Amino acid sequence: MPILSLSILLAISGCVKKTNSAQRPVFATRSLDACLVISIDLSGSFADDFGERAYPMVLGLVESFSEQNMGGDCKIVLSQMSGHDQVLLFEGSPDELRHRFGSPEAMAKFLLEHSSPSRSPVYVATRETIDYVNAMPDVTEQTRTVTVLLSDLVDSEQHQPTKSREGFRMLDALTRYRESGGNLALYYVAQNEVPRWNEIVERAGFEPGQFAIHNDLTSSPNMPEFR
Repeated sequence: MPILSLSILLAISGCVKKTNSAQRPVFATRSLDACLVISIDLSGSFADDFGERAYPMVLGLVESFSEQNMGGDCKIVLSQMSGHDQVLLFEGSPDELRHRFGSPEAMAKFLLEHSSPSRSPVYVATRETIDYVNAMPDVTEQTRTVTVLLSDLVDSEQHQPTKSREGFRMLDALTRYRESGGNLALYYVAQNEVPRWNEIVERAGFEPGQFAIHNDLTSSPNMPEFR
């Protein structure tokens, strides 16, 4: 008798129309209004510029971004370029950033503690940062996204085939990022690297107004607008 009852129950349940789970999302994702991504060169070749110019710019960018997006749904992502294995260091709102680092000195200390100045894998670190942004579910084509690279952009890889391979992988990531509406700003670029990076952003498809490249002699570079 129990077996018969079970058979009837299974037969009945097979006649019930199932609800498509795809129509009932449990974790709905809301698109961000804006996203600021800052990748900082913490390698030995950029050590002097980090303290004198780059870090003050980080503080200015964060403050400007926070003010211009007050009341909006926005995020800040921090990453680093050095021999340290951990490239991505922080993702959160401006308020979460202030809570995580109680002072500018605390954030500078954190960044330096997560650096290994022996190497500057610019292509790898840039690609990992851009891949991370490309995979963020709340960054969409409607999100105003700006990625800022603070670096001389001199890649330390000595093995040319490896350097070339990583360069093309980075280019692919930048192309996908641009196709999703991302913008790019490069500051303190070594003068002999400027032509190379002009070609990189051109190959990735960035148009004028979607990117800015400033060499290491620019004393007052234009800052991105986040409105």
